[in-house]
Order: sequence, then structure tokens, then C-alpha cells
Amino acid sequence: MKVSKKAYYGLRASLALAQAKKPLSIHTLAESEHLPEEYLEKIVQQLRRSGLVEAKKGTAGGYSLAKPAETTTVWEILRELDGPLQIFLPPVKGTLPCLQPSHCQTNEVWRKLETEIETSLSKITLASLIPHHTST
Repeated sequence: MKVSKKAYYGLRASLALAQAKKPLSIHTLAESEHLPEEYLEKIVQQLRRSGLVEAKKGTAGGYSLAKPAETTTVWEILRELDGPLQIFLPPVKGTLPCLQPSHCQTNEVWRKLETEIETSLSKITLASLIPHHTST
């Protein structure tokens, strides 16, 4: 599994939004995370379109999480920005031919690994990544 730069930046930005006490402008977010502003804008817009981030206009406006950090998972962010999980190329979700029994058996290993990764990342919330965060 390879996580793209876009997903890495998006996760960092989402975590920063989770820790912010107020909405953040793209400029503030990019500056605080040392990320390229134009690229971050595209990432945040994608997260906004998917419903993970929301935008507020006005002087007190900016971007914030669309739902609580306690319910926003790492998996949601990575899946949105990187698409379906792929361990190897070509994709293994039922597409590799079983020319020999060993092909089918090893394909099952990759399917199980994909499932385990998804399950694990679905259990990690943004709130759980914030030091000293207490759930209410």
C-alpha cells in the first residue's frame, strides 16, 4: 500500500482542523503545516465536496471539519483522497486470474490484508491522534 502525497497532506490538514478552536483559512492552514498553499486548496476542496470539511464565509470564516473529530476516521480521509485501497498492481480485488491453485491462494492473502488495513484505519479517529484529547 502506498499513501499519496495528497492523502498525506490531507490527513495532516484534517488533523490540524480537528485541533483548531475556530475555522482556519487556507493560508493559515498551509503556513502552520508547512504545505504548499495552492495544492492544499485543491485537497481541502476535495474534502469539502465529500462532506468531510466545511467552509464558512466571512471575516470569521475558513475551513473546519464537517463532523466531530471523534467520528472522523483516518480511513475516510485516505479513501476520499486516494480512492480504493490497492496493495499491489494490478488491483487484487478479484481481478487476478487463478491460473494455478497457488494464484488463488495468494490472492486471498492480499484480499485479507486489504480488509485488515481498512478495518484498522476505520478505528483510528482524528480525535484519537490529538495528544491529551478526552472524549466527551
